Amino acid sequence: MGAKIASVRIAGAPPHSERRQRAWQAALIGAVVFGVLCRVRQYAARTSLWHDEAYVALNVLQKGAAGLLGSLDWQEAAPPGFLWLEKLVVESLGGSEYALRLVPLLAGLAGLVCFALLVRQACSSAAAACWAAVLIAASDKLIVQANEAKQFTLDLLCAVLLIHLALRASHQRRTAAALVAWGAVGACSVWLSFASSFVFAGTSLMLAPHAVRTWYWPERTAYVVANVMVLASLALLLASIQAQLSGALLSFWTRSFPDTSSTSALIYWLGRSLLGLFNYFWQPLGVALILLAVVGSVSAARNGRGVEVLVLVTPVLLALVASFLHRWPFGGNQHMTFAGPAVLVLVGEGMEHVRVRLTGWQSWAGATCVALLLIPGLANATYHLVVPRWRHEVRPVIAFVQQHQQPGDQLLVLCPAEFEFYTGQRWRDAPVEPTPTARVWFIATRAEGRTFPSQDLLDRLAARRVRLLAIDEPGAAAYLFAPESTRAIVP
Repeated sequence: MGAKIASVRIAGAPPHSERRQRAWQAALIGAVVFGVLCRVRQYAARTSLWHDEAYVALNVLQKGAAGLLGSLDWQEAAPPGFLWLEKLVVESLGGSEYALRLVPLLAGLAGLVCFALLVRQACSSAAAACWAAVLIAASDKLIVQANEAKQFTLDLLCAVLLIHLALRASHQRRTAAALVAWGAVGACSVWLSFASSFVFAGTSLMLAPHAVRTWYWPERTAYVVANVMVLASLALLLASIQAQLSGALLSFWTRSFPDTSSTSALIYWLGRSLLGLFNYFWQPLGVALILLAVVGSVSAARNGRGVEVLVLVTPVLLALVASFLHRWPFGGNQHMTFAGPAVLVLVGEGMEHVRVRLTGWQSWAGATCVALLLIPGLANATYHLVVPRWRHEVRPVIAFVQQHQQPGDQLLVLCPAEFEFYTGQRWRDAPVEPTPTARVWFIATRAEGRTFPSQDLLDRLAARRVRLLAIDEPGAAAYLFAPESTRAIVP
């Protein structure tokens, strides 16, 4: 009787492969939930705006909808669609940090969920999809971007949607509807994300052979219509792009352009840029991730997923071409966020290939390798669930100055955008030379572990004056110095 019950239980249980599939599916969902928690927790911290965010905020607050189509103050560049969304939220909810970061947060959460759907389609196994989902969920830079008043989470979201629709079109027989949807998303995306033009162009190139060789007239017509839609949208956007693409902006991007002075310099630049690109998504294992991505690309191609590899990689290659033309900063920077699907999917494929091979050699080796790659990033993300990330906490610094400021005090403001945002006082053209007979406030922000941008000015003040008050916050500080004639010693 016991044997019969046991046999019934075994017969009624799902097969081993099905149970494993369900386990991977649960892990994928868990990774998404963890990523959502990380992003929402950072959003709840309401950290101060840093200067890049303040540039966007001041343009949104001070310009009308039409003004956001032209050149922006502070040499800022941002897609008009993103700025309009920010304007809509600010007019509805006010100009707080929460309101300004709401669109990036929602885009970051949507991108996380859509990426989880993409990897199920693009990856060759449920395990590879799970590793890719863990990488995006715990990526420090992507968590931070979801809580900055910048457009980079929209870059990722638009890239994921366009790649997903392109892959659907490449694998289905009746693809006219998917192609029209792909074109509609592309036409809207270029207004929300300048980088999505690379993604649409790359996916269009990969779909072109299907249009020529295998599709019938409905699909070919839909393909042409989709491309025309995006080209028309770009034509309408072109004037805004040209207005924002200033010489100062291109000069700022110079380090991200190829060094073609010699072959060795070009090879060095390319290696440094690729390392920075992979490090950007998962610090500090860039070299290992590059190797894993190469392994993942080869493995995916051998498993019949060469189309997926090409669709993922081609947009990144187009951005590299644009960098050679000095029109796009290539490498480890926020402007390459749209490369996230390519980097993370291929690394996930590579991790699973290596895990299977190592497990075949030693049962513990595969799991150990994956753990060594993932645990540092997961531990960092978990830590910041308790202690949020702080960058430039200038808000309490400015509040301290306002509380202790006296008539006649001189303010040397080295963070004019943040100061203008939090005080409403325009300070971008104010002098920064101290007056000998006045009390002087030195107010500035700095990168973590670095000196202030005007450290020489601070050193001069400290050498000639007595410091009366000070406040130091993460990445920001204010110091009050007495007039030069003061001789009293104050600690």
